[in-house]
Amino acid sequence: MYSYQKTEPGQWSVGSFADSGQWKSESVWYTQEEAAERAHWLNGGKSPATDDDEALSNGQK
Repeated sequence: MYSYQKTEPGQWSVGSFADSGQWKSESVWYTQEEAAERAHWLNGGKSPATDDDEALSNGQK
């Protein structure tokens, strides 16, 4: 299951925890709302309103 967490001021990481407990980042967003939409979509929710190219893939543009 995907979730999100604040990783730095102004950055929210969407990802999941591996069996080992290590956080695996899928993308990074600039607002909590965008991160929540992405996590919802990854968990099978309706399409997010936010476009994927607004995210930083694994913290990199």
